Amino acid sequence: MIKVKVPIPDGDIERAIDTARNTSLYLIEQAERNIDDALRMEEKVVKFIEFIQAFKEKGKGKIHFAARGRSLYLGARTLASRMVQLNIPTVYPTLEDHITYNPTATITGDDCVICFSTSGETASVVKKASFAKSMGCDVIAFTANIDSTLAKIAGKNVILLPAHSGKDEVLKKYDPKPFTPLGTTSEYTQLIFAEALARALKDVIEGEVDSSNAPQILEKTAKRMLNKAKRNMENSFKQCEEIISLISNLLLKYYSQQTVHLYARGKSFDMVIGPFKMRLDQIPHAFVTGILDFEPLNRPVRKGQICIMVSGSGAVYPLAERVIETGCMLASVTSYENKLYELSHIRIIIPGRKPETVEDWDIRQWKGFRSEFAPEGIEFEISAAAFFDGIFGGLASYIGITEDDMRMGHANIQ
Repeated sequence: MIKVKVPIPDGDIERAIDTARNTSLYLIEQAERNIDDALRMEEKVVKFIEFIQAFKEKGKGKIHFAARGRSLYLGARTLASRMVQLNIPTVYPTLEDHITYNPTATITGDDCVICFSTSGETASVVKKASFAKSMGCDVIAFTANIDSTLAKIAGKNVILLPAHSGKDEVLKKYDPKPFTPLGTTSEYTQLIFAEALARALKDVIEGEVDSSNAPQILEKTAKRMLNKAKRNMENSFKQCEEIISLISNLLLKYYSQQTVHLYARGKSFDMVIGPFKMRLDQIPHAFVTGILDFEPLNRPVRKGQICIMVSGSGAVYPLAERVIETGCMLASVTSYENKLYELSHIRIIIPGRKPETVEDWDIRQWKGFRSEFAPEGIEFEISAAAFFDGIFGGLASYIGITEDDMRMGHANIQ
């Protein structure tokens, strides 16, 4: 496929790439600061671990989740997925919960509701937490706002996850400045914290450590994840020509209103593609986006469009072959030179998955395959999440989008 040159001044695209790189690196550094701050109240982590362990042993009641938007993708679904792996009775939060309620998700007094909301004022989250409280349920809140309505409902069961600890000091080193609008730093912090917390929970439940050691396990796991992500970003952004092609073609689709198709499965969907789509949809005169093979958001694939596929193992290649047949441009982000990489017109490598014999993704799941707990099993997704928030920062800097512009594109009815 011919890569048509997009008429973008060199200086502008270079600045966009610098903004993208700085956004990714800042996001990682800010998350580390936020988690360091959160762990000053390590007794909250110990209490959470002990509560969930006792809840599992009690064998009565279910864990429910309340979250919306990127907090649903990055916070709630991350922790819920790991709880399912640990055989904790969990009502997994689907994307359609607020439209078609899960008939198994009735809340009783024996249940617990875990809430994620940066502001602590998300209406549907507060509504569910309030109802659960009235039923006699335990309500646990992860929020950046200790004075919020949600925090008041949860009472002592609040884990404060700051969004901007030491922000001014951290930002000093970055020029051009990163672009992390709305709750970006908070949501990425939720992702890291949830994965690290799940690792600590696993170690306690399996008897490898005492609950009093959980905060140390959480901190060690978070730092290892973030250090790997930082190293991966520094290396991935050296692929200048491929990143120029990705950003340039996304800009071309923005100005021509051609569809940007997105595709990933499992954790790559929750942590990377889903949140990235939300950002593309929130800017003024938003991108036209679609998610392949997801009926509510699927759009026809045509020539002149672009499809971005994210898969550490490259296991999504069967759908990539069908995309290529339509004449659509294919950009992939994967961990090594696999079949997906070979099919793609734009290829970006982010480490995290080791070369393996790849079988169909669905069949792997039906067989019971699940990724290892952090930090080993999540390196690719953690890094790719930071990468795509960076790519969005680069796009926004070129187009000239501000955070106020983003608020205009944010959902205002729920």
